[in-house]
Amino acid sequence: MIWVTWRQQRAQIRAVFGIVAVLSAVLVYIRSDAVSLLPDTAKVNDRYGMFLQYFQLLMLLLPSLIGMFVGAPLIAREVEHGTHVFGLTQSVSRTRWLVTKLAMAGGSLALAMFTLGLVTAWALAPLNYRSARMEPPIFEVQGLTVGVYALLAFAVGATAGLMLRNTLAAMVLTLAVCAVFIVVIGNAVRPHFAEPMTMHVPIETRTSMRVPDGSWSLSYGYLDASGRPIELDIDKCALAGRAFVECAQGQGAAEEFVRYHPADRFWQFQFIEFGLYILLSAGVLAAGAWASRRRLI
Repeated sequence: MIWVTWRQQRAQIRAVFGIVAVLSAVLVYIRSDAVSLLPDTAKVNDRYGMFLQYFQLLMLLLPSLIGMFVGAPLIAREVEHGTHVFGLTQSVSRTRWLVTKLAMAGGSLALAMFTLGLVTAWALAPLNYRSARMEPPIFEVQGLTVGVYALLAFAVGATAGLMLRNTLAAMVLTLAVCAVFIVVIGNAVRPHFAEPMTMHVPIETRTSMRVPDGSWSLSYGYLDASGRPIELDIDKCALAGRAFVECAQGQGAAEEFVRYHPADRFWQFQFIEFGLYILLSAGVLAAGAWASRRRLI
């Protein structure tokens, strides 16, 4: 069973590891070259600024795309071609057949994509001065998230293929589901992984307020003399300077505040998101395993 599964999946597995190997080699070179240019950040930005923008876009899409291309056809293609019947009539239980296919494809995918995510985090570390890696979408394109996004796409794709019995439909559904999860968790859930830190400064010295480098700023606002949040009509005030201060004070503002997550929470948040996506992926695969009792043959 294992040998048959390997023969069916070896082209996809080799392709995934090939992509990871090429990207990892590029990242190793970029890190080495960027380190040789630092601390001249102008040269680094001139040489790699545009490349890094496109690379971040690639890394934002790649985990879900690879997970989709590995997971969606895994069951759906066999059902479409009827080859699953042969496998299930060779004294192999449905559970063993499904677990073997999921374990080989999912395990290979996880190994490749977690490796790519960690190599990316290592390679981009000297370039963190360009942007806060806690902020979306920088957070999503490196570290453990790369692997778990791919695993979720794989789980959704495999389960969708089993339920829909159509590879193309499973791929479309996988992309839609993964996009929703990544956007919702990144913007609505991740900010609450820990209690944000808050910085306050008197309105007279607002120009001195600056969160630590690499922090993820969540929100800012104004407080009155008793510490209660108030809304300012900014349109009535000058953009900066003493005129703005006097205008804000005239509306009752005594302090300005900003809520943020510091840069040293990066790996804490990575592990929290890792655990969350592992649970989601396991839940989706469990649903697929349950459905296989009814949907196969």
